[in-house]
Amino acid sequence: MTEEKKFLRDCLKKLLEKGGTDLHLKAGETPRIRLNRKLVALEISKPANVFLEALVNPFLNLHQKKIFEESKAVDFAIQEDGLGRFRVNAFYQKGELAVVMRVVTDKVPNFEKLALPPVLEKIALEQRGLILIAGPVGSGKSTTIAAMIDYINHQDERRIITVEDPIEYLHRDDRSFISQREIGLDAESFLQALRYVVRQDPDVIMIGEIRDAETFHAALAASETGRLVISAVHGKSVTQGFERVLGFYPRDQHTSILTELSYNLRAVISQRLLPRQDAKGLIPACEVLIMNPSAGKVMREGKLERMNQVMQNGEQEGMQTFNRALLDLFHKDLITREEALAASDNPHSLEMNMKGIFLDESKGGILGS
Repeated sequence: MTEEKKFLRDCLKKLLEKGGTDLHLKAGETPRIRLNRKLVALEISKPANVFLEALVNPFLNLHQKKIFEESKAVDFAIQEDGLGRFRVNAFYQKGELAVVMRVVTDKVPNFEKLALPPVLEKIALEQRGLILIAGPVGSGKSTTIAAMIDYINHQDERRIITVEDPIEYLHRDDRSFISQREIGLDAESFLQALRYVVRQDPDVIMIGEIRDAETFHAALAASETGRLVISAVHGKSVTQGFERVLGFYPRDQHTSILTELSYNLRAVISQRLLPRQDAKGLIPACEVLIMNPSAGKVMREGKLERMNQVMQNGEQEGMQTFNRALLDLFHKDLITREEALAASDNPHSLEMNMKGIFLDESKGGILGS
């Protein structure tokens, strides 16, 4: 075993022993792990830049090496015997290498273990259309999507194709028949993989992340052919998820994009991770939009600011606003009052909710008045 390999395994062992989520390595600095949202230093030697380069290089294939050379940043995944699978991002800062490794569990957690809304079971079994999972970096989007694919796999006979960069969870066929394609290994790009995916007879297509207009257009086109497409976008709310998609296009195309979405979108789930009150890790707070006639009308009119009202009015259908999610977690003693208010985009309204007063957040009036 090389010196670099031993150093890596020592770091990853400490990460797992302490229950951390991420390992941070930087040339000339003490390695750190993220533990309950805080960075904690490890009692281990500081790696030099040449040392880190020798550590990373053996894991990269030719395609990834080319990307790294051109963009000075690359995503990949590693599997370490006896330790598990890790998602990795290597990048340069101040001319020297830095690496972040995130723990990916071998077993795909289910909706209940992840504390996700039960309505996701119904959403996952949609037959066609587009489902988007929105959230900031590190909010658990990939894990939620993996749980949805796993649920479909155990519940229905479907042909599932995933396109990922990199593959994070390995799915084993149960009732479904699954093919997992990794960018750089099985396809050059998301766009290249999606160009031929419909010819591979899929019922479900999972796209790791929509990052540009071309990928979004391919996802939308696949959903229009009767497939179910599940993917992730950046945005800390349902509305910001839409704004992210619209940002791919010139303003004069926004109306047509929203119109297409109104007919093909099935649901948007936006999530953020919050510290649990018992200090046992993190728990998601989820905003859920399920497309119904009201949501479709709001989209076609381009009045996205009214989506909060649609979600408030659609609770019987399984929808919920972010404030409602925070309130439920607070009432279940899963998060503190302070954490709930700090996480809310509308803390005044949430404070009213905690007193039993529910406002129409889009107008500021009491619901039902």
